[in-house]
Amino acid sequence: MMNERNLIYGCMGLGGSWNKNSLTNEDQKKADNIIETALYAGITHFDHADIYNFGKAEQAFGNYLKRNQSLREKLFIQSKTGIIINGGSLGSSIYNLSQNYISNQVDQILKRLSTDYLDALLLHRPDPLTAMEDIAATIHLLKKSGKVKTFGVSNMSTAQIQLLQSYLEEPLISNQIELNLSQSMLLDLEVWVNRVESPKEVGLGGLLAYSQEHNLSLQAYSPLVKGRYSNEGVKDEKDKITLKLIEELAEKYKSSISGILLAWLWRIPANIQPVIGTTNLKRIQESAAALNVNLSREDWYALWINAKGKKLP
Repeated sequence: MMNERNLIYGCMGLGGSWNKNSLTNEDQKKADNIIETALYAGITHFDHADIYNFGKAEQAFGNYLKRNQSLREKLFIQSKTGIIINGGSLGSSIYNLSQNYISNQVDQILKRLSTDYLDALLLHRPDPLTAMEDIAATIHLLKKSGKVKTFGVSNMSTAQIQLLQSYLEEPLISNQIELNLSQSMLLDLEVWVNRVESPKEVGLGGLLAYSQEHNLSLQAYSPLVKGRYSNEGVKDEKDKITLKLIEELAEKYKSSISGILLAWLWRIPANIQPVIGTTNLKRIQESAAALNVNLSREDWYALWINAKGKKLP
């Protein structure tokens, strides 16, 4: 199955700094510019989470939506919940997917976003203390209430998705995972089969096949590799070689570094939806322009092999 190309804007950078200070006028102005740049570039799918900037990301987006209410039906707005920042020992985050917690968080999310419903709610991380059967019951209640239209997960293994899906009447629509030219474990599992070098599965075994069989989109976060393939982000000689190749391909395809990194993901025959989180307006525009870039098989493999720094089996 070839994917229908879709680009998601990740709103983690909206709302200023990651602290509990109030949203400022300057923060709101920057958020407005980012949202309008994304919309002008044709991006209509926006990704949130209740923890992003301690709720200020959703608040900034909601303020914009309040002033532009006619946009709501044209947008696909999703948010995630389940993580409690600094909620555990040693300042660690902990997870909560209990019915009370999710239900309360959804109400707060809707209030901050100034909307009556979410197009999708994603469970941000697995919670070992909440049974999948109970999570499914919560999903059913939220669906019945009309507050959430569809549901997905984030950072879940194939087995966890299968178990949760077994209790649900409707299909989960997505799994949000880190996937990019540097973090390609999902693809490594497809080729290093029956080899000593075979990577440990880390729960991703069979996910690519499962996603295609069940029309589950793989929302790839950090698709631009957090600026690693730039002169400032290069870590070693392998990165230098890969960056040089990316720059050559950007010239060949009349694109940009961002465009080549996204095109590499879209070349995979699955429903890959990159989630870009850049607040750089030019990079948002470059990312949207990449929808028209079609890498050849040879160029796709050249990028993968060079980024890995070793031959395929």
